[in-house]
Amino acid sequence: MAGITSSPFRRLCRSYGAGLLYTECISAEGVRRQGERSLVLADFHPDERPIAVQLFGHDPQQFHNASAIIAERYKPDMIDINCGCPVKRMTKRGNGGSLMKSPDLIGRIIEAAIKGSGLPVSVKLRSGYYPSEETAPEAASIAEDAGASLIAIHGRYVKHGFKSAVDLDVIGRVKTAVKRTPIVGNGDIKSTHDAEMMMKQTGCDRVMIGRAAFGRPWIFKTSGDTEFTESEPSDTEKIDILLEHYRQMLDYFPEKSAVPKMRKHIGRYTRGMRESSKLRVEAMKLSNAGDVIGLIKEFMKTI
Repeated sequence: MAGITSSPFRRLCRSYGAGLLYTECISAEGVRRQGERSLVLADFHPDERPIAVQLFGHDPQQFHNASAIIAERYKPDMIDINCGCPVKRMTKRGNGGSLMKSPDLIGRIIEAAIKGSGLPVSVKLRSGYYPSEETAPEAASIAEDAGASLIAIHGRYVKHGFKSAVDLDVIGRVKTAVKRTPIVGNGDIKSTHDAEMMMKQTGCDRVMIGRAAFGRPWIFKTSGDTEFTESEPSDTEKIDILLEHYRQMLDYFPEKSAVPKMRKHIGRYTRGMRESSKLRVEAMKLSNAGDVIGLIKEFMKTI
């Protein structure tokens, strides 16, 4: 979700009922060095609370220092430790999902982040690194003992990326391994049915939605306190949401940054619509936001 879950997108998700929000994954080392690129990613709008600033790295001292800086500068509601990202540029440096090889190190990182920030700390795990080594239950137990306030578990191994089926049983084993810490299930939740099945089968306390919200922020829409709805917006309504997203991006980012950032969103919002491929091709050629918005409005007349 790097490059996707910027502040405007997060606020859209919140408007449809998303609970706890997460920033994009941010380098703990980058924050520790107070790199501008890393610090900008940690910023958020007041409407996004409650929000967790998500960090990656592999050295407890990195997390201690970075968490202290984040807590002092931005005062988020939570610090989140990413121990699940399967992207090679992360794992080859010992970050993200690579931490699933070392449950004890995960515990030390959590302790360091708590000490540095004074904030609640959550952690996102995967089933394990290698398919033959399920380390999630052990890592969850260690995370709880280290003081984690919330544990999210994605039911796939790091080496499987997103290719294998989600294993709900491992999420259930993580739930059983902890005594008091809330467990959030994650992986392939694309509908009400998926969410309800995961919670029923695993006993997890909440669910986390990531990739399925890309181009579908309304997926978080609920009816009452807890029930999801299955109502999909019409194509015209989807374009209205896309245009609102575009307006918020232009309010938050300079035009020269907002326009290229929105290109991938245009493709997702219009997926499956008639002549949408032509829209995407034409949008890629434009650098002026007004021209792109005009193009989208013309496309809207054809659906």
